[in-house]
Amino acid sequence: MTSPPPMRGPNRVKTGLIGLGFALLAFVLAWGGGELAAGISREALLDQAGPRRDLLIAGLRSELTRHETTPAILGLSATLRSALQSPDDPAAIEAANIHMEQIAARTGAAALYLMDTAGTTLAASNWRQTDSFVGRNFAYRPYFRDALAGGSGRFYGVGTTSREPGHYFARALEDGGLTLGITVVKVSLTPVEKSWAGLSDRILVVDGNGVVILSSVPDWTFRTLAPLSDAEKVRLADTRQYEGVALRALDWRAGDDGTVTLAGTPRAYLASNSAVEGTPWRLYLLSSLDGVAMARTVGRVGGVGLAALGLLGWLYWRQRRRTRRAWERSAAALEREVAARTAALVAANEDLRRAQDDLVQAAKLAALGQLSAGITHELNQPLAALRTFSDNAAAFLQRGRLDRVAENLRHIAGLTERMARITGQLRTFARRSDNRPDNVVVARAVENSLTLLAEKVRRVGAEIVLDLADGLAVRCDKLRLEQVLVNLIGNALDAVTGREVRRVAVTGQAAGGRVQLCVADTGPGIADAHMPHLFEPFFTTKPPGDGLGLGLVISGSIIRDHDGSLTAANRPEGGAVFSIDLPAAKEG
Repeated sequence: MTSPPPMRGPNRVKTGLIGLGFALLAFVLAWGGGELAAGISREALLDQAGPRRDLLIAGLRSELTRHETTPAILGLSATLRSALQSPDDPAAIEAANIHMEQIAARTGAAALYLMDTAGTTLAASNWRQTDSFVGRNFAYRPYFRDALAGGSGRFYGVGTTSREPGHYFARALEDGGLTLGITVVKVSLTPVEKSWAGLSDRILVVDGNGVVILSSVPDWTFRTLAPLSDAEKVRLADTRQYEGVALRALDWRAGDDGTVTLAGTPRAYLASNSAVEGTPWRLYLLSSLDGVAMARTVGRVGGVGLAALGLLGWLYWRQRRRTRRAWERSAAALEREVAARTAALVAANEDLRRAQDDLVQAAKLAALGQLSAGITHELNQPLAALRTFSDNAAAFLQRGRLDRVAENLRHIAGLTERMARITGQLRTFARRSDNRPDNVVVARAVENSLTLLAEKVRRVGAEIVLDLADGLAVRCDKLRLEQVLVNLIGNALDAVTGREVRRVAVTGQAAGGRVQLCVADTGPGIADAHMPHLFEPFFTTKPPGDGLGLGLVISGSIIRDHDGSLTAANRPEGGAVFSIDLPAAKEG
């Protein structure tokens, strides 16, 4: 083989300049690729934060709205009205105390109490406790003043008697336009706060004064995003909203790029926030930037890889030009080497990109298991499998087992599709309905309801039997009908739990412009003594804490609003049956 001629001085200078140019190109591509990948990852993280915030806010609002109507329902009680009309009658006051004590136990409220128009508490659910509200005056509280002036009020603060924080709902109790007193429910949001503890994101809820009232990090609670002004301190002192709590600043430092750092935390977070509807609060979601850092690294590696490809290509071309025929064999070997290195670099880039997608997908699904026990169970198995496959993929990637990495990633893709179907139906069901009647296909409404109850059906071990006439449709609001079906089928599943035969049947037929839907079970049936009270508020046969006793009341009201009826009966062969009668769908 003929040796190449020795390199002359000008060629060495040219080669040095070209090498310097490629080094500069590698630096530019590495920096630009890293920043581009980090920016894309940051945008993806913000896009994923939106649905997670919506789910968290939905869970918080669900806990609030579950108790929001309780004061108004309390106002219907003849027992409480009697206490207001005879405040000096010990028997009337004791009856009111016991009545509210029982309702608090059923609803899970922190406290229920009755105040006169001067703000003095006449009766309370905690009347047996040493820190009872009975006899205490809360006229300084905004919820009392608002309810007295406008009929209703709401307020969040630390209890001046119990020293426990909570959200207060108040309602004026009126008779013939005259306000007799105020009914109040205090709701503890501690369970919601505890449900956030296991999430990878950091969560905090801030009131209109900039005070953190709820947080997944206990040390952040009752801290402020910024030091309070003198006017804010005076206003908080007047309402005694956070009496006895030292409201120290959290040292919240927000950057122009949307990142946030807090005192005592070495890492930065990507912050996003949304208003909590119906309150002056905002929920902040602080997402880890680890995925963005990984994307930046992947982008830099990709940029260096592109520069390396360019350098190798140039060397290949230069070598071919200089050697011509004398270097033909050497050029062929170099070409094979370049092709092999190119394939290795492309494969490495693909592996890194798949690893990035895996990390982003895991962060995206981290908050979805916190809404309810059923959905948590439904998501726990695929989440656990997702973690296993992710760890396996990382391990196989380190070992160079690319075939096993691809197999694990295919498993991960299947799991994420399954979770998307579950959360998609949950979000559709949770959306606020506009309550406008439309033509609703019954089979589809039943299918959507059973999707939400799938985990409960499996846990109970129940057989679901469907017998719906073809093309059966009703005139009703779709989401409201699904709400009723979820309640009735869920009650039927509770009834058959532990029975030898666990069967729930959903049937439907049309006749004379009307449609009748029936939900029947093989449970113990309805006791004769309970039958007259099924549709009364707060009546329930479930253990305390398992139900408010409002499900059938609300379901009956929904059906009546759509020109229908909801009835209950016992089946001759055993079990209960609930029948819905609604207008058939309009044609055309």
